[in-house]
Amino acid sequence: MTKKYDVLVVGGGPGGTPVAMALAAAQRRVLLVERGAGLGGTCLFEGCIPSKILYESAQRLRAIRRAAEFGLCLSPGEPHIDWQAIVARKDAVLRQRAQWALDRAQTIPALDVRFGAVALLNQRRALLKPASGEPYEVEFASAIIATGSKSVRPAVLGSGLARMITSEQVFDLEYLPRSLVVVGAGPVGVELSQIFAAFGVRVTLLEAGLSILGQVDEEIARMLEVRMLHQGVSLVLDARVTRICHAGGGAFVQYRDTAGAAHEAYGEYVLEVTGREACTEELGLENTAVRYDRHGIRVNHVLETDEPGLYAVGDVVGQPMFAHWASAQSLVLAHYLLGQPVRFPEPAVNAAVIFSIPEIGIAGLTEGEARKAGHEIEVVRYDFSVDARAQVAGHADGLLKVVYERGTHRVLGVHALGEGIASIMGEAALAVGAGITMEALALIIHPHPTLSESFALAAHLVPTSVFIP
Repeated sequence: MTKKYDVLVVGGGPGGTPVAMALAAAQRRVLLVERGAGLGGTCLFEGCIPSKILYESAQRLRAIRRAAEFGLCLSPGEPHIDWQAIVARKDAVLRQRAQWALDRAQTIPALDVRFGAVALLNQRRALLKPASGEPYEVEFASAIIATGSKSVRPAVLGSGLARMITSEQVFDLEYLPRSLVVVGAGPVGVELSQIFAAFGVRVTLLEAGLSILGQVDEEIARMLEVRMLHQGVSLVLDARVTRICHAGGGAFVQYRDTAGAAHEAYGEYVLEVTGREACTEELGLENTAVRYDRHGIRVNHVLETDEPGLYAVGDVVGQPMFAHWASAQSLVLAHYLLGQPVRFPEPAVNAAVIFSIPEIGIAGLTEGEARKAGHEIEVVRYDFSVDARAQVAGHADGLLKVVYERGTHRVLGVHALGEGIASIMGEAALAVGAGITMEALALIIHPHPTLSESFALAAHLVPTSVFIP
């Protein structure tokens, strides 16, 4: 049996689902194949959503501990942490969101959703192995690969032992460990280190680099390092892990410092979050002209591979690896395939939030990136210690930096550290993406008192005769 479709989409996460739904809504016959148990991908089941559920529990715990500062007298003693209840809430939210995604997809008659594995036989045929039932072949006019990424295991002796876990496993621990060693201080490592430290876990964070969050504005990354130390995270930079040894109910991580001296850190679990690589295995790509490696599938400016009619979106094409970036590529690709005029997303105007404590917001270029790109720049800094909303909320220890072009005053980048920063990064993305000038930003009326007005207040610091600082 062979079924025919206009489009085959492989992967039902933030990259595959939007393009499949958009094309099917336009009456294209679309087959969407997802290997996992539900639609949502890594973001829903192993990344963005479960980590933010734990983050919310950690933030509420921190708020309870600070209640007296706001005149609230709670029962004495440390609040009890019910890890099983946290995990149960996480599971309930994931089920709800996965079911909502499937229900929505099934309202589109032209969209056929199947769970199972698929492998390309050539550029226009594939073998579908459904989760239940017999395998069968499908034909398609074009295909879109959106299989995402997976955690990279470091090439260290002992990596992969029973007490070694990745970010895909950490959300399903049977109990809350007393100690945890985290290897890798990227966004995932930083977020989880702070979350578990808030839960009372003794956390050691080992980073091979000289600072955390290598792609983040250096000043803001350094500020967060100080916060992490105050929160009880034992942060070790320039730590070269050499060996991981199982030790009864835990593991020792051996590492060397800058001077070459040997050290070790113990944890009931070792969380390895040293990076991610594209999921390209068992897709049958070798039966096509597609070029790929562990870093991703090679695509051109319209996300087409070397095989005409075969496209790829999201993490599987490499950096940047964000759910919202995958969705943005996905929707633009849908418009492109429908023959509509489009502008494909550019990394220089991407925005992101790291849910550290406090949060970090990123939009556009850092100072270094802007200079490397040939821009003559200026940077304005707004300290949240003078911000009304930050003071009211008790979180007046943040910073907003706006990078703008010297001659045109066009906003090139926005970088911030502070509680609640996530809620204002949409405006930052708009300012960068639309090329808004600092003068225009200053004239936008923002509600008071909100964190969003920090943009206007920062813009008023720019020396110009157009407005009064």
